[in-house]
Amino acid sequence: MKNKKRILTSLVVTVLLLVASISYLLLSDRDSYKYYTGLGSGLAISEDDQSLAFSYYKDGREAIYVSESNGKNAKKVTHSTKDQHRDPKFSPDGSKLLFLSRNAEGIQSLFITDQDGSNPKKLSSDAQHVSEAIFSKDGSQIYFSSMPAKDFKEWEAGTDEGFDLFSVDLDGKNLKQLTDDNRLAMESIALSPNGKEILFKDNTDLYTFNIEKEEVSFSEFTKLMPSEPFYLTLSPKRNAAAYTAVSKESKNSSLFEYELFLKNLENGEITRLTNLKKAVVSPVFFHSVDKILFLEHTNWPQDPNKFKLMTVNLDSKKMSEISLDLPASKASSVMMQAVDYTINSWTIGLLYSILLFLLTLYMKPNRVFLPSSISLSIAVLSIAASFIVAAMVDPWIGIGVGMLSVGIWLCTLASFLFAFGIKFYRKQA
Repeated sequence: MKNKKRILTSLVVTVLLLVASISYLLLSDRDSYKYYTGLGSGLAISEDDQSLAFSYYKDGREAIYVSESNGKNAKKVTHSTKDQHRDPKFSPDGSKLLFLSRNAEGIQSLFITDQDGSNPKKLSSDAQHVSEAIFSKDGSQIYFSSMPAKDFKEWEAGTDEGFDLFSVDLDGKNLKQLTDDNRLAMESIALSPNGKEILFKDNTDLYTFNIEKEEVSFSEFTKLMPSEPFYLTLSPKRNAAAYTAVSKESKNSSLFEYELFLKNLENGEITRLTNLKKAVVSPVFFHSVDKILFLEHTNWPQDPNKFKLMTVNLDSKKMSEISLDLPASKASSVMMQAVDYTINSWTIGLLYSILLFLLTLYMKPNRVFLPSSISLSIAVLSIAASFIVAAMVDPWIGIGVGMLSVGIWLCTLASFLFAFGIKFYRKQA
């Protein structure tokens, strides 16, 4: 009788822990950047090479900072209590900054501010999701890629809408849609040397938009580039391009490594600039010296991404780290980080298995397989549900339900083995 009471008490405690853990996983913010302090992935250099702009997380809040080119006197220039600020761009005269503000739903809006952070102004509507933005050659207009926000939220489920080019004045007036192509992607946006064309990348192909004619054409520049360039950026003179690509030695390994390459667009020569055996992101050319600024992903491929700010000389390939004068973390979140680390899918699986074991012990000898059988039924139903959800709601949600069903199957198998062991033990006793 005492054993029954102990098992029943353990059952109640396990059920409470299981319900609490599932509720925490469903309701809590599982963002890997929730407590992070460190560099974001956006970089920019002013045309006089005297100032750097970048995003920086402090205790999970991302904002735009500006510093001298040597990393000294870093200053926070954007402030938000809820949205994340990233991907800064300097105006040609260096007096203004563009940046993207990302909300909790992942929608990015376009903002402009003075270099010191004063006079911030929103340039895009709430109905738009902006992916990239640049200034025109004279700094009087802004070009950006965007798609409807409601369609971006449904992007993984499939939508007919895609990205297009837009223009807007610095005061937010005269918003104009320049293309109507609904492209899968519009990345690495750059201006031609004369400022009359906009180059952009759609997956592996490059296209040119003629601003005067408002026409898009396939760019011959594509033939000059490798099949899969990432973070493509042009030199100020447009005679060279920097990009990251999978290194030759890692192509046959389980983990790709992304190194920095330089392509001479005049003679076609390709030079590998790094051999870090990690990942390089966000290369940016200096304007008056033959150097490139980039971020080294030091913990590749883990999240949150931890970066070091580096430069590489284009002639000598010598690399140097820029030490940034940035604030350290102040928040005391050790307890909450421990809770987040402890409560995960493995915790749920362990508690569910313990629940099945305890129910098996609580059952009469002729009913020890009942908990396992019920769990088996749940596993079968969850597999069927995964196909239904994938077909009618969202493929990714369906995959999530399918992964849950796999976990239930494994716990059920363990429960059946445990029941066999209990039955055998009792029979021997």
